Amino acid sequence: MTNVRAPENPSVGPAAPAAAGMRELTDTEHQHLDRLRGHLASSGAPVHTLDGLGSLLQSAHTAWVCTAPAARPDPGPMISSIAVGVGDLVLAGAPAARWVLHVADQASPALLSSDGSAAVVPFTDLRRRWAEGADAADRDAGAGQSVPSDSDVTVDAAWLTRYVTAAAAHLASAEAAIVPTPRPPVPGEHAMGHEHARHASEPVRVQTVAPAGDDATPRRRRARTATVDEPVVRYRTPTELPFVPSVDVQNLALRALDRGLTAALSDGPTPFALRDDGTNVHVKWFRTDPDEALAQAERWVEDGIGLRAAIGWVVPLDQDGGLVVPGLGGLPSDESAAAQGADHAVVVLASDARLPGLVVAHRYVSGPDGGPIGEPLIVGPCPTLL
Repeated sequence: MTNVRAPENPSVGPAAPAAAGMRELTDTEHQHLDRLRGHLASSGAPVHTLDGLGSLLQSAHTAWVCTAPAARPDPGPMISSIAVGVGDLVLAGAPAARWVLHVADQASPALLSSDGSAAVVPFTDLRRRWAEGADAADRDAGAGQSVPSDSDVTVDAAWLTRYVTAAAAHLASAEAAIVPTPRPPVPGEHAMGHEHARHASEPVRVQTVAPAGDDATPRRRRARTATVDEPVVRYRTPTELPFVPSVDVQNLALRALDRGLTAALSDGPTPFALRDDGTNVHVKWFRTDPDEALAQAERWVEDGIGLRAAIGWVVPLDQDGGLVVPGLGGLPSDESAAAQGADHAVVVLASDARLPGLVVAHRYVSGPDGGPIGEPLIVGPCPTLL
């Protein structure tokens, strides 16, 4: 199954807000899944069993592969209908999980454990498996055959059985991990107090810039000469934050990351802000000196009318892929990201009005051939933006 980032230290309790890279399904999206279930049921196959759905997958893929390439219909509707059946079978083995939307790259329905720590993406995995099987069949058919035979098909019922079993075990195993339940902030308590370390994994020490002077607000990222070695708590899901942001804020943060990455890769890094008034999300870019741009973004957010807001900008990574957001936390070194060339990250702060929020980041490779690296990551909590 596709390895969607799965934090190692989840919390327990009722269904948590979707993790970074995921969001809850809307009513319309739930209805779409129900329509796919209806299409699947109309096949007449016993799709609520592994054998029944596996046989349907095998026969549908065989018929498609054995059709001349020029005459093959779009397999998308069939793949989507079978994929929702695959996901429902996974849920039967991990009933605490739920359907969400995986918004990284191409949006696709996914299954998320109740604590937000583990996920699988049956739609994406089945599409990839179908395409790989078709490509292999076409290659193996040989130049002397107009179409491959059914013996060339590599997507089969046995694969589906293995997939469902492994996916259900992956989601169910997350339910056994326990960390303390997050609590709301105490009045007058700073959101970045070191006592919050008990709500997440072991602190990691990174080099961070020490702010100097009264003009270093919690959100202005000014470089200072002094450095200190301070512990940075690693948060793996929003539920581990000392105050859990609303689903709307989490979605706004992901939306801001996507905008920031797109702009950074196409037009270069530019600070920006989003303000959600409940009807529309307004976006403003600040093309000036970075420090002044962030100050302007803060004023624009604070001066407007909004239910929630986000501010984003680009920061360089250290040579080992580490990230520091002075005063707000950081991410430890990542050898894999560094090996892939990650040299910058888009950082986003998002919050509801008068409530603490969260800081998220997404590493990327800059330059003409650049692109995102890995998944969105949680840096930590932040004070309210408006």
